[in-house]
Amino acid sequence: MTGTALSPKDAAQKAQQARAIRECLDRYIPEGQPVALLQFPFDFNVGNHMMWVAAMDYLKQRNAPIAYTAHGHNLDLQQMIRAVGDGTILFSGGVTVSRLWPRHAEVKRIVAEACPRNRLVSLPSTMLFVDDEDRREASTLFGNHRNAVLLARDPVSAESARNVFPGNVHVETVHDSALLLPPQPRHAAPDHDVIWLARDDIEGVGSLAPSDVEVFDWTHYDSAGMRILFPGRFFSRVRQLAPTLRSIVNRQIAGSYDRFARYVLASGNRRLDTGKVLVTDRMHPHILCALRSQHSVLLPDRFGKNRAVYEYTGRNYSTVHWADTYEEALEIARTVARSTPV
Repeated sequence: MTGTALSPKDAAQKAQQARAIRECLDRYIPEGQPVALLQFPFDFNVGNHMMWVAAMDYLKQRNAPIAYTAHGHNLDLQQMIRAVGDGTILFSGGVTVSRLWPRHAEVKRIVAEACPRNRLVSLPSTMLFVDDEDRREASTLFGNHRNAVLLARDPVSAESARNVFPGNVHVETVHDSALLLPPQPRHAAPDHDVIWLARDDIEGVGSLAPSDVEVFDWTHYDSAGMRILFPGRFFSRVRQLAPTLRSIVNRQIAGSYDRFARYVLASGNRRLDTGKVLVTDRMHPHILCALRSQHSVLLPDRFGKNRAVYEYTGRNYSTVHWADTYEEALEIARTVARSTPV
């Protein structure tokens, strides 16, 4: 292991943010009572799995058993209702209330309608909307539900959500749940001074990285990872065929999802090991770098998510830098790399 510990200032910043997240979650998730945890990220996006691992660790520390868990396509409402009873229903974080990633919003809508007496908590997320039609559609997600909580991971998202959702939906601001993760170690010396993690989906603005810089994304399919998920997929089918075994089966599914999420997180750390300094237009990589005491340069995304989280969470870390343009990002990254020991 060649990683270094967080500086005292960064460690204090991280501890303060993690404490704020735990205190916030404690207000809405009763200790010792069962929960449902929905929207498992059935993908290889490391950021999604950072949030999932953080939620799993928090729930274990909170002694809140996961009575039911599912991803967007194996959710069975009746099985969930039987399993969780009157417990809290949690939705994993991300960009989850607009048509950008519509299945997340759809799951919230059907759960809110089916579970009017359960507390619903959307874990820290970005609340951004494409246009007025998107805002109107989102405003009806929770209907008349009287116990829905949206946690916004920056004040810009919180203001946006309060302008869209009716007064029966409570909105609170707190840092991204990935800050609950412990510091992450570097396990290998870097191969490159600068590496560039560029997204190529609807939130990206297009990569203009120079040809002499290692460019990658961290969402690509991994067959070894899919094998880790096999028990979860198998027991998901068993859950449909033998509902009387749901308690045992749900534990197996949750365990499989947990192992997969930790595998994906470890793969993200290995990818970041390859460089001294990271440039990225994805949000979560700069948080993972902060947890590794690794320098990163964060660029804008298409919708302003990165800047909002940077201003609220990232800017006070000594290893986090902001750049408005690709040219500026590369200049900062190369300057930092020259002065950064490994």
